[in-house]
Amino acid sequence: MEAQTILIVEDEAIVALELKFQLQDLGYSIAGTVASGEAAIEWVDRQAPDVILMDVRLQGSLDGIEAAEAIRRRYDVPVIFLTSHSDDQTVQRAARTAAYGYLTKPYQIKELRAGIEVALTKSRMERQLRQSDRWFAHTLRCVSDGVILTELDGRVRFANPAAERLTGWSMEDAVGHSLNDIVRLRPLDPPASAGDNGAQQFALRQDDPLTTVRAVLRKGRPNPVAHAVRLLSRDGAERVVDEMAGPVNDDSGKALGVVFILRDASERIAREALLQASEERFRNAFDHAPLGMALVSFTGGFIQVNEAMCRLLGESAERLKALGQVSLTPEDEREHESRRLHELMMFPDGVVQFERRYLRPSKGDSVWTLVSVSLMHEGDWPTCYLYQVHDLTQQKLAAEQLAELAAERIRREASEMADAAKSDFMSRVSHEMRTPLNSVIGFAQLLQMQQGVDAGKIETYARHIRTAGEHLLALVTDLLDLNRAAQGALKMTLARVDLAQTIDEVVSLLGIQASAAGVGIELSIERPVAVVADGQRLRQVLLNLGSNAVKYNRQGGSLRMRAARSDNGRVRLTVSDTGVGMTGRQVESLFRPFERLGQERSAIPGVGLGLVIARSLMVEMGGTIEVSSEPNVGTDVTLELPGAD
Repeated sequence: MEAQTILIVEDEAIVALELKFQLQDLGYSIAGTVASGEAAIEWVDRQAPDVILMDVRLQGSLDGIEAAEAIRRRYDVPVIFLTSHSDDQTVQRAARTAAYGYLTKPYQIKELRAGIEVALTKSRMERQLRQSDRWFAHTLRCVSDGVILTELDGRVRFANPAAERLTGWSMEDAVGHSLNDIVRLRPLDPPASAGDNGAQQFALRQDDPLTTVRAVLRKGRPNPVAHAVRLLSRDGAERVVDEMAGPVNDDSGKALGVVFILRDASERIAREALLQASEERFRNAFDHAPLGMALVSFTGGFIQVNEAMCRLLGESAERLKALGQVSLTPEDEREHESRRLHELMMFPDGVVQFERRYLRPSKGDSVWTLVSVSLMHEGDWPTCYLYQVHDLTQQKLAAEQLAELAAERIRREASEMADAAKSDFMSRVSHEMRTPLNSVIGFAQLLQMQQGVDAGKIETYARHIRTAGEHLLALVTDLLDLNRAAQGALKMTLARVDLAQTIDEVVSLLGIQASAAGVGIELSIERPVAVVADGQRLRQVLLNLGSNAVKYNRQGGSLRMRAARSDNGRVRLTVSDTGVGMTGRQVESLFRPFERLGQERSAIPGVGLGLVIARSLMVEMGGTIEVSSEPNVGTDVTLELPGAD
């Protein structure tokens, strides 16, 4: 621990030197030794010691008492007088300097040490107390409430800046005055709505501040807060304040005085007025709203419901509060509503909206509603839910009617489309069947009319009749296949099929037709390659695609077939031609029955069912068919089927 420093003020050099040695032997540090009061003051100005040992009779114009007084006014340094003078006058003069000790010579070294230690301890405690007082005073100066401290008799001892502003009295002027002079209070006039009891309560607050001080001291506890009293300041201005008072006691509980607190209530009263007006507006809006409104607790109980809500649910407000929100919610909707309310708690300033049904026990039914839910707050804390409930009965009825009308319109349009499709189908079938039948009938009549004609004509007529019959048979076969595909009744036997072999068989059958049309056939087949399919149906599809590629090709054109296994384990087969090609719109119409894309009156044979049947067959075999084409360039038809190991 650092040694305490002592300044010795002594005009006799030998005494000062001896005192120095004694103090050093006791463990103290000697800051210095001076012989006059002026030198002592100058020393303290430079560096204040912890303690000053001061003789009364000194060199110079100032004696020790005058020097001690000058130091006390400027510095917080304890002074102990060490002198041979003990007359009453000298002692009284020394006492007025608030010295920490007075020792007469000759002294005992133990007495000197005891005096120094007591002075150091007392100085340290007083310094801490003054520091605490400064903290307390600074705190009081910073608080927004007016704080006035009084003596036991009600005289003002302290007033903070807030109290100065409220009362109009500075602390310097107020100190020593009666509290009644500084704080002049009177109650507000009772509001018209207060009635006789309210007026009586307002009249009760007629006590002056001194009466309050005496009541607080008598009871030994703070008095209740008096709200909204008028304070008349020194300049005559009136302010509305809240006022309270409490006792100030020492450690033993003995009363030292009273603290009187004034809080400016103007802002609070203004806020309360705004809040009251807001609550009135909310209450009016809530009660008279045309839609149902309810305050619902977090546990699902009704806190308050308006008249529109009661009418909607067919229950009284008391009955609804007894039932609660949860009991009016169908069980299958409770989880959804709980989830939406949880979302609202995650975003307390938001709104959630959802449809829900309310059960109506008295009517034995339910009503569809659209609810908007938000949170009501008390400060920063949510307190309950606000439900705004819109009746959706009319909207639901209108929606059902619209749905019925739409369904009826769809049924009617579907029926009309079916009738139109049936009519178109019959027209096309009739047209396709009439042509070969006319050929059959015409050539048969020629055979009847021309007796004795040569065998060559008979053979020609018979060939035409046969061709027409085969065309008619093919048409009927295609129609039967189309009908079975539409009904999902196509007979399939899926098995491993050697695709390369099937392609070779198809090319062999197409050879005569391709040669007659001047179309070359090119193959690029990954061998061996097999697929899972119905062998007969697969040949039917390939013959149809190959025949189309020859019929719609050009003289000197080509038909290419490419087959390979894909990365996904399926097999892709592409049939390409270099014919007339098609536009994008024509490709979109390609799979409609009897659609020949403008080739109906051409010499190219066909009825427009082949590709329709081919797609149905591919789907039944677990495959796909895609067509891409470019006018005057050609067409690619790509088949994809499951590969076989």
